[in-house]
Amino acid sequence: MTVHLNKNRLVVVLAATLSANAAMAANPVGNAAAWDLGVHIDLIGVAQLDVGAQTSVQLTNVLASASDTQTLPSAAFASPLNLITLSTGALASDVEYVGSSQSAIAARSSVHDLDLSAGASVLTLAAGTVTSTSSLAGACPDPVPGINSLLEDFVFYSGFDAGNLGPGGGGGGGGGGFGGLPPSGGALVDPQVTILGTPVPDLPLNPAPNTAIDLGALGIVGATLVLNEQTTSGDGVHSLARATNAIHLTLDVAQLVTADVIIAHSEVSLACP
Repeated sequence: MTVHLNKNRLVVVLAATLSANAAMAANPVGNAAAWDLGVHIDLIGVAQLDVGAQTSVQLTNVLASASDTQTLPSAAFASPLNLITLSTGALASDVEYVGSSQSAIAARSSVHDLDLSAGASVLTLAAGTVTSTSSLAGACPDPVPGINSLLEDFVFYSGFDAGNLGPGGGGGGGGGGFGGLPPSGGALVDPQVTILGTPVPDLPLNPAPNTAIDLGALGIVGATLVLNEQTTSGDGVHSLARATNAIHLTLDVAQLVTADVIIAHSEVSLACP
């Protein structure tokens, strides 16, 4: 018997005669990944820059507590003739899983002192710090034993509801979830973007999920800019996953100038085995 108390939480209610707590099953299977840079730019076939992750960590199908960290003090790249340049300060990527009856998983990537320039005025992207964090928690209860005919279709679902994304509220309040998690999302310090010679003003430091900047209003065509780009997947019952890009910028000017830039990526998932 399942009862939907609201659109965000799926709560399974047992009859008073089955008020005993359900035994908890094995830890959820955890996966996490984080990486810092994905920069692909082509200027009229004359200059290209193709930079992948410099720090990259992941956890794959873990059941016991685990973590991984990778750091780099700086990075610098340039195309021939320095038509496209990219430099950063410190780079860091972290993942961590805490396995228990109520498991939690988190991933984070951060890029400091970002400075990307393509052409005389085609594209510039700079920031003091760009950070992406994804986190969630969940539990996999066992089915309740001894179900009688009145509850023959009953299934005790897991705690993977939307409240378990981000910090949660604890105890079912303020968004639900277990609480205590680092907040998910992208955060920016001193972001500065110029596209096709036009500055993009007033970029938010803590953008809401999937903040799409209206570049058309600035007269910029063939470009998209999304801050705190988030995707959520899973059925919310047996599994849940989130991926976050702090900055995602694309550019296509008549296929002569193209760019696909992702800064600070993180992703996590939990699923019942």
